[in-house]
Amino acid sequence: MNFLSKLLKWGFQQNTWIFFHIYAGAIGAKIGEYIGFSDLKTLAIIFICAFGWEVVEFFWDGGVKGMINIYGSLERWAYDSLGDVAGAMLSAIIVVI
Repeated sequence: MNFLSKLLKWGFQQNTWIFFHIYAGAIGAKIGEYIGFSDLKTLAIIFICAFGWEVVEFFWDGGVKGMINIYGSLERWAYDSLGDVAGAMLSAIIVVI
């Protein structure tokens, strides 16, 4: 499988929590708009929060061993995390546009 097919399969289709990341990105963007942040600042904050959450999740769930136990491989975890961040960012972009 190539990068795009893995991203679509592991990052979006088989990603259990992507739904929540999409909502979090959209809600965060609406809050940023309500507060009066610029679109760029809002998107930067959403990115930092989404990426930061993935880092916290990595260490919270046991690091490399934990990710392998949960996802089966580090590669699959990486695609899942990329899908989470992309989902949050795409929904935030849609909100600020």
